[in-house]
Amino acid sequence: MINGYLKQFLDTGWYSEATLYYNGYIYWCEAQFDATTKTNTFFVDKWEAENEDNTYYHSLLEADGTIEWTRVLEIEDRDLNLIKKRFLESPLFEGSTFWQVEKKIAWLDESTPYMKKNI
Repeated sequence: MINGYLKQFLDTGWYSEATLYYNGYIYWCEAQFDATTKTNTFFVDKWEAENEDNTYYHSLLEADGTIEWTRVLEIEDRDLNLIKKRFLESPLFEGSTFWQVEKKIAWLDESTPYMKKNI
């Protein structure tokens, strides 16, 4: 993992609003807990971005000034270990799993200003 510690990411980062960059895209990982049902919902959203020195990113805006994003994974379960396993094994990253591209993924800080796409 670029710009981060794999052990720390696997312990806490994957579940707590992690911002990953891979091959021109941000993969925003976040989870929510429903105390009523005692269920966790983990999701990953993806959108185009530019990487700045493997530290920050710039989300790329559409011509109308919006960000086009896609939910590429959503898992609901009570078992965090099962959610984590499914995340790590899902082919989210351009058809590859986390483990297949782990050394090419950058764990980034919050974003810097938006940029318009070169359209």
